[in-house]
Amino acid sequence: MTMAGMNQRPGAGSTANPRPRRVPALLAAATPVRTWPLLPALLLLSAACRDAPAPGPAPSSSAASAASAASAASAASAASAASAASPASATPAPPAGGILDLHVHLPARAAVPALLERMQRHGISRAVILSSSPLFPGARARGPFAELGPANDLVLDVAAAHPGTLIPFVALDLAAQRPADLDALVQRGACGVKLYQGNHELHERPLADPSHRPLWEALAARRIPVLLHVNTVRYRAELDSVLRAHPGLNLVCAHFCGARTALDRLEDLMKAHPSLLFDTSNGSAAFAAEGFASFEREHDRVRSLIARAPERFLFGSDLVPTQAGPDWPSAWDLQWEANLGVLRAERFAFWRTQPPLKALTRGEYRGLALPPEVLTPILRGNAERWLGACLRRLK
Repeated sequence: MTMAGMNQRPGAGSTANPRPRRVPALLAAATPVRTWPLLPALLLLSAACRDAPAPGPAPSSSAASAASAASAASAASAASAASAASPASATPAPPAGGILDLHVHLPARAAVPALLERMQRHGISRAVILSSSPLFPGARARGPFAELGPANDLVLDVAAAHPGTLIPFVALDLAAQRPADLDALVQRGACGVKLYQGNHELHERPLADPSHRPLWEALAARRIPVLLHVNTVRYRAELDSVLRAHPGLNLVCAHFCGARTALDRLEDLMKAHPSLLFDTSNGSAAFAAEGFASFEREHDRVRSLIARAPERFLFGSDLVPTQAGPDWPSAWDLQWEANLGVLRAERFAFWRTQPPLKALTRGEYRGLALPPEVLTPILRGNAERWLGACLRRLK
C-alpha cells in the first residue's frame, strides 16, 4: 500500500507523484459529495499493490486530493457497467467448504452485514479482517499508528460476533509495542498480525531496526501468522535481513511481495527464502489493472511459477469494504471477481488502462486458469495451514 495513491490519478504509470490531470466536471459530479470522505481510505488501499520508486517532486496536496477523489468517484460509479459489459467466463466451483480470503480490510463496523452477504455470494466462507488504523487520513496527522487501539478493538469485537467466519488480525507498532502487548491481543482473540511498516509512507525506520527486534522475536517464537506489506523496490534488503535474523517467522508477503510486475524479483525472493509465503491480492482500480496486465503479458511464466510451488500462494482480495457511492456493491463484486478470476478463469472482466492518458475503461483480461490441483490449495488449504491452531479454535 502506498500513500502515493493519494497523489496519483487512477491509471497513472509507475512514476511516483505525476502531475495530476484534471477530471471532466461531468465525471466529478457523478458521485455525490457526501461519499468523498470515504474515498481517501479506498484510494490508499488500492495503492497497496503498487511498487513505488523513489519519489519525484510532489504536486500540491489540494490539487492531488481533488484529482484523486474525482477519479476514484468516476471509477466507482461505473464499476457495475464494467462487470456487466464483459462476457462471463466459466469458472470452477469454490473448493469444498468455500474460499478463504486472507486480505480484507475493515475500516467500519457498519460494513459488516453487507460484507457477510457479499462473501456468501462469491463462495467465500471465511475472511481475515485486518486492523486498518493507518488508512484513516486523520491518523496521519498524529502519526500512522495513532489509532491502533480503536482499530484493533473493532476487528476483535466484530470477529467475536462472527467466530469462524471473520478472523481478526491486529496491527502493531513495531517500535513502540512489546511482546506483552502482543500476548494481550492474542488472549483477546487475535489470530494474527498485519504489519504496514513496509509501506514507504509508513516506514518510520528500517524493518530490521533494533527497536523492532523484541516483536520480531516474539512473533517468530510464537509462530503467529504475520501478513506483511513491504515495498521490495525500496526495502528488499531490509526484508532479507529480517528473514535471515528470524527464520521462524510465519510470514505471508502481501501482493506477491510487491513483485507482480517484476517476476525476476519474485522468483529471486522465492529462491532466497524457501519458507516465505505470498498472497495473490492485486487490489482494485489502476493498481490492480497494472498487475493483471503484467500477468497477461507473461501468462505462461506466471502460470508455471505458481504451478511449481502452489503451496506458497494464498488467495487475498485486498478488499476495502467502504460503502461509498451508489455503486459500492458492484465495486466490491468486481474486485472479488477479478482477483479470483485472474487465478481461475480463462477470461475475466476488470478495468484496463488505455493510452495516451492511461484512463480506466472496462475490458477483459486473459486469466491464468490454474488447474484444480493448483487452485484448490491456494483458495483455501494453504491459508488454513498458515492460520493453524487459531483457526482450529474458531471452528
